[in-house]
Amino acid sequence: MPEPPKVPIPTLLRLATYYRVLVEEEEKGAPRLSSKRIGELCGISATQVRKDLSFFGVGGKPGVGYAPSQLREAVAKVLRLDRVHKVAIVGAGRLGQALAAYPGLGAYNFNVVAVFDADRRKVGKSVGKSLKIEDAATLPRRLKQLKTRIVALTVPATAAQEAADKAVAGGANRILNFTPAHVSVPNGCIVRSVAFTLEFAVLAFFDNHGNR
Repeated sequence: MPEPPKVPIPTLLRLATYYRVLVEEEEKGAPRLSSKRIGELCGISATQVRKDLSFFGVGGKPGVGYAPSQLREAVAKVLRLDRVHKVAIVGAGRLGQALAAYPGLGAYNFNVVAVFDADRRKVGKSVGKSLKIEDAATLPRRLKQLKTRIVALTVPATAAQEAADKAVAGGANRILNFTPAHVSVPNGCIVRSVAFTLEFAVLAFFDNHGNR
C-alpha cells in the first residue's frame, strides 16, 4: 500500500474544518461558495483557503466560486472521508456512551462498531443505536475480527496506557485519546489527544490573569 502524502497536521485540520462547513452549507442548499465566504465561516483567510485547495488540485472559478457538493466530495477524497472507517470505543462511561450515540460521526463516514469496558457490570448493556458493551479483555481479539484500526480511548487516565496497549495488540494504529494521560505507542501508530481538562486548565490561566 503506498504511503499517504506528507501533509502538515495544521493543513489537515483546516481541510477538516472546510469539510464541516461544506456539509452544513450543502444542507442549507447554498448554490455556490466563494473562498472568501468559506474563509469567513472557518475563521481562515480567503488566501489560505485557496492555497490549501489548490495544493491538492482543487480549484474554483474566479468570480463564480465553488459548488459545495463538488468541493465537499473533493475534500472528502483528500481526507479519505469518501470511505467508511470503523471505530471502536474503549471506555463505556458517560463520554464513551455519548460518543457512541453521536449522530454527527456518520456525516464523516465514521461507523462505531464496538464499545468496550473493563467493568463487567456494564458488559452486555445496550449503547448507541444497536451495540452491546463488550468486555475490554476481548479487545485485541475483537479488533482483529472487526478489522478495526481506529480506536477512541474514553477510559480513566490511569487505564489509558493499558487500553492503548491492547488496542495496538489488536491491530489498531490510530488512536484518539480523550484522557489527559500520555500514551506511548510503537512507531507507525498515530495518537491524537483531546484532553478537555487540560484545555480548561489553559482557559483558567487566562481567566486568572484577566481578573485579578
